[in-house]
Amino acid sequence: MRRFIAVLAIITLFAAACGDDDSDDSGGDYTTLNVPDDYATIQEAVDASEPGNLVLIAAGTYHEAVIVQTDDIVIRGTDRNEVILDGEHDENFENGIIVFAGGVAVENLTVHSYASNGIFFTGGNYDGDTSFLQDYRASYITAYNNGQYGVYAFNAQGGTMEHSYGSGHPDSAFYIGQCFPCNSVIDDVISENNALGYSGTNAGGDLYVINSEWRNNRIGLVPNSLNSEALAPQHEGTFVGNYIHDNGNSDTPRKGDEWDLAFGVGLVIAGGNDNIIERNRSENNSFAGIAVSIFPDGETIWPAEGNEVRENVLSGNAVDLGLILLSGSDGPLGNCFEDNTFETSDPTDIETVAVCGSTAAFEPGAIPDLVAHEPIDYKDMAAPDAQDTMPDAETAPPVPATAPEFPDIASISVPDAS
Repeated sequence: MRRFIAVLAIITLFAAACGDDDSDDSGGDYTTLNVPDDYATIQEAVDASEPGNLVLIAAGTYHEAVIVQTDDIVIRGTDRNEVILDGEHDENFENGIIVFAGGVAVENLTVHSYASNGIFFTGGNYDGDTSFLQDYRASYITAYNNGQYGVYAFNAQGGTMEHSYGSGHPDSAFYIGQCFPCNSVIDDVISENNALGYSGTNAGGDLYVINSEWRNNRIGLVPNSLNSEALAPQHEGTFVGNYIHDNGNSDTPRKGDEWDLAFGVGLVIAGGNDNIIERNRSENNSFAGIAVSIFPDGETIWPAEGNEVRENVLSGNAVDLGLILLSGSDGPLGNCFEDNTFETSDPTDIETVAVCGSTAAFEPGAIPDLVAHEPIDYKDMAAPDAQDTMPDAETAPPVPATAPEFPDIASISVPDAS
């Protein structure tokens, strides 16, 4: 009996040192690595993890930059507003969490004041591998006042960004770039007080941005083409059910003045092709509600072709619907505007000029506001209010990231103005 008790004590001590064994609702086993009870830092717990593990972070402020290279783990805070990764604007802290591994989910925490990015998912690793990262998820994340992006995916496929918030970024709060097909979904996020709410350079192909709010940014959403990343041009993104309003806020940071050409646009397709923009509400943006434009990139001029703008509700914008710098004998280049509710457009009667299949010439479209809009320093932006935390964060079993199920777009209606 004494020998049994002694053996049991050794097993108990070993389990405490290595994390707790738990079971999910279906009976499967997983290990929880608790920070700071089992591991003093998030990085130590991540390094000790194996696929299927849960790194569970207690309330506190953590001054570290975490690198993840283990597949299929879940990193979760116990309270979204009380588990805080703070980069302290230290140039040595580039990213709050950078993920090089597939199947990783980051959940229920706040990340701010990093030199570059809050949460960064990217293919490749420190050994020079440049392959696509496969499957990632950011859920119940608050990212603010980081030096470039809030939640950032680059060279990655099969992603989900959901139930998250981003503010105070000199680039964008949410970014998906250099992927085709992206096989990714952004759903139920809020983006405010950034240079760009959403940016998607050369990203498309089963890419859905839905059911989200984009407000008080310099520009709301900007799918775009650039030579600086592979897979140009941007094409085949879907933007449905978003509430886009009051963009054109100069009390925001930005990296450079190149995007001031689109200052005050709610959603602009900047040199992208074959995108679907349906059933969004775009209101009170200082320049245009929804626009399609060419995009100058050095010596390259990216055209915008085959974009469909349908069934959106627009009001209170300087111009509700616009073709920016798209005009002349080539017609609207397959860009379609149909069944939208709107008051103003440039060119006038845009739904007569730019219907699907039209090749008729038309007068020059809207001209951008070329006035410089001076930014403020992202380091000086106010912290956001508390955000909704993840239900059952301390007890829910870990679910590693998998490629998302694509939404039923037809079931998504125009959002209310609330």
